[in-house]
Amino acid sequence: MRRLTRVAMVMTFLVVLAGSVVRMTGSGMGCPDWPKCFGLMIPPTEASEVTWQSGASYDSGRMLLQNDTLWVAQDDLVSQDFEAERSQGKWLAYDKHDYAIFNPLHTWVEFINRLLGALTGIPALLLLAWTFWRGIRTRHWRPFAWAVVHLFWLGLVAWLGKKVVDGNLIPFSITIHMLGAMAILVSLAGLLNTIWEGQTGHLRAVLPRGKWIIAVALVLTLGQLVLGTQVREQVDILNHAEVLRSDWIGALPDWWKVHRSGSWLVLAVQLLWLMPLRSAEGGIRSVVRLASSLLAAQILTGVLFVNMGMPAWAQPIHLLLAVGLVLTNVWVLMHYRVRRA
Repeated sequence: MRRLTRVAMVMTFLVVLAGSVVRMTGSGMGCPDWPKCFGLMIPPTEASEVTWQSGASYDSGRMLLQNDTLWVAQDDLVSQDFEAERSQGKWLAYDKHDYAIFNPLHTWVEFINRLLGALTGIPALLLLAWTFWRGIRTRHWRPFAWAVVHLFWLGLVAWLGKKVVDGNLIPFSITIHMLGAMAILVSLAGLLNTIWEGQTGHLRAVLPRGKWIIAVALVLTLGQLVLGTQVREQVDILNHAEVLRSDWIGALPDWWKVHRSGSWLVLAVQLLWLMPLRSAEGGIRSVVRLASSLLAAQILTGVLFVNMGMPAWAQPIHLLLAVGLVLTNVWVLMHYRVRRA
């Protein structure tokens, strides 16, 4: 169960990474429909596959680009005259959004993101079955409860993905999608914690400061993550407006400076609980080292953004580091024990 939970966690991180690459490359609408892509299980690779061809066979739901509009086949047909068939209602304009562009790179980047998301459902279902079977044998149902929560969040994020596409990447929807992925990781951390209960006392270190400090660090870091995704949405707007990458920082709205300056507050509060534990023993020492490394790398990538014109390669790394830091805070809170007099 521990191995399977770790696999699910790694796969979720891969989905977060893939989602960030989708944002970085502007591929969010590479597949204009959901769950298929242009009405196909395997996405098209050439423009000829999404443009009308006389005498070609099209299945119901197949999507084509014609006259800068996305059209959907209403029935299986061998098409002979597009205009006549359109007037007969055999082709209808797609009404969920007006995005009508085909870019093979964007299509496949988005498809790989979706494929990874779908594959995360496999360990989720296995965990549900395994923890249920274990609950029957041991009468310990907490792992099963966490597995149910995990599957719920996984389904919700999949549904949100559909809404993001249907709404043509409407503002803030991508941020909510990101928070859903964070909830999936937290539920997996909770599951892993219940599996390890009674077996990892060395991790349950007594921390020298109040639990509230770690909680505040968690809330601040999560807030920074949300602000960062909002800044990223503003960058998307600038990119679509064809503003040069070197001018992005100066063109961002002034409120983005809250995110920039807030990073130093996050650093200070994180250090409040990390510094007293820098010489800790046992498993907590590894956690402290991991959190310290994530924090340092996060600050470094932030500095690179400001001073190097927001390099594209740093964007996914910056996001993964933030997610990892939030998850580390959650993990420490789960293992926190109050100092006894």
